[in-house]
Amino acid sequence: MANIGLLGLGTVGTGVYEIIKDRNEYFKKVLGEELNVKKILVRNLSKERKLLVGESVLTTDPEEILNDDDIDIVVEVLGGIGDAYKYIKTALNKNKHVITANKAVVALYLEEFLDISNRTGKGFLFEASVGGGIPIIKPLKQSLNTNDIDEITGILNGTTNFILTKMYEEGLDFDKALKLAQDLGYAEADPTDDIEGYDVARKLSILSSIGFKNNTNVSKIKCRGISNLITKDIDAFKSRNFAVKVLGKAKVSDTNILASVEPVLINKDSQYATVKDAYNVVSIKGNVVGDLKFYGKGAGKEPTANAVVSDIIDILNGSYKLDRINIEKNLDLDENKVFEGKYYIRLTPNDLYTPSDINEKISEIDIEYETIINDGDVIILTEIIEGNQLIDLLDTTDNMIKDCFYLRIEEI
Repeated sequence: MANIGLLGLGTVGTGVYEIIKDRNEYFKKVLGEELNVKKILVRNLSKERKLLVGESVLTTDPEEILNDDDIDIVVEVLGGIGDAYKYIKTALNKNKHVITANKAVVALYLEEFLDISNRTGKGFLFEASVGGGIPIIKPLKQSLNTNDIDEITGILNGTTNFILTKMYEEGLDFDKALKLAQDLGYAEADPTDDIEGYDVARKLSILSSIGFKNNTNVSKIKCRGISNLITKDIDAFKSRNFAVKVLGKAKVSDTNILASVEPVLINKDSQYATVKDAYNVVSIKGNVVGDLKFYGKGAGKEPTANAVVSDIIDILNGSYKLDRINIEKNLDLDENKVFEGKYYIRLTPNDLYTPSDINEKISEIDIEYETIINDGDVIILTEIIEGNQLIDLLDTTDNMIKDCFYLRIEEI
């Protein structure tokens, strides 16, 4: 019997418990042993739960899991960083396998957790931390056996993708699309991590740390969100056959890693443009395999719980031993350089200046561009410019505008 300690019984924890209970006979037949959730850490023992769990299984004391020698696997689905870090590290040091769905703690401490895991020979698996139900972590690890990975790109946040889909296809403004996402459970009451790109940065940090075998510091990934996007921008995109998506992108460039999370414009016929609502897609480029894409639901109770249970199976059948990785490189993350490219820039003048004033000011900058005046806004479509040229343009006009929004035009 494989005894499991479950840290957390929220949405994902409940899903994990239900799958284990519902599929236990199958697991016993295939794996040769029964899965038993021996203890579950909860915050409140008296909380009413729809789940039928024996009272003796629940505990508010993490030590009942971490110090129980009969518990072989610890599954962390609490979320947060402080307690999660402490519990994961303790469990690994006590020679337990650990599985987590917690992207925030993995992004910050992946190298440390892998070091302990490799030292003890126990598994540290985190498939559910990126992409929900999309199997991406394991294929990425396996690709490293025959490939050098040099680029990772993805739509990695279902909340922003849902919002952009509603704005683009149904004409909702940002606030209404966000409210709908919150009503449907796609967005938190405080949606900052999603709409400002921080959630994607964590996932991109995890993927690039594995793919590049390099500790990609999540705090240095440049993030831009979508809160300044307005319906006039959407109309302008449509008129030029563009769609808008939030992309996380990381690539190896000489001795540096370039990484950003930002809204970008793509051709409306691009494969990425077909990824709608809460779905995600991840693309990895290897020198042997070329471009691989992984698509599916990026969040939700069932997909995420499925990924956690898949990790449990990999622990029990021993396949985790074949996918071990080490963080070997020490490439710098260039946090200041924006990816060069063509840009869409919308500048809304303040009360002291007119579009003509802004046009005249921009003409002083040595770049090639096209200008469109749209309902009092100045829309600039540049040729390929470098990051510092974009910054110069924004700085030059900063005291003349009350709002701006800009996107790189990505050819994917």
